[in-house]
Amino acid sequence: MIETAVTAAAGGACAGSAALLFFAEKLPGLSRVTGRLHTDRAQAVLVMTASAAMVATPAGAWWNETVNQVDSWAVSAVGEWTGLIITGVPALAGVLVLANDLITRRIEKRTLLVAAVVPVLASTIPGPVGEGVQSVLGWIVTKVAMLIAGAFGIS
Repeated sequence: MIETAVTAAAGGACAGSAALLFFAEKLPGLSRVTGRLHTDRAQAVLVMTASAAMVATPAGAWWNETVNQVDSWAVSAVGEWTGLIITGVPALAGVLVLANDLITRRIEKRTLLVAAVVPVLASTIPGPVGEGVQSVLGWIVTKVAMLIAGAFGIS
């Protein structure tokens, strides 16, 4: 289960900041500056943080519960290993795609979509790998949320 690591207010600030950076990249005068500042990578991390903050809302709690029920159903209906493969492999693939895109700086719209679903899907990765992925994502999301909350004066 995903822990609520970020407040909804900080998540909203992250989502707004990501949207602002997205549209700033489209402006002719700012496109050079945004390219040098790696705002495309920042957008992906901000979207991931905003997505993790959704857990703090009632809609996020419902989504988290639904994902965990689907995971439990797949494990019980199909078998433990097959159920884990059905739910864990797409989550692990999403984490790998996100990491690859951030490292190679090939940030596309799919990268932003993957960044939005990775915090929720990471809870379905089984075993120590899943725990490691969740702890790394939790650390990143918490640090980004603290920076954004501090910048906007949100506690």
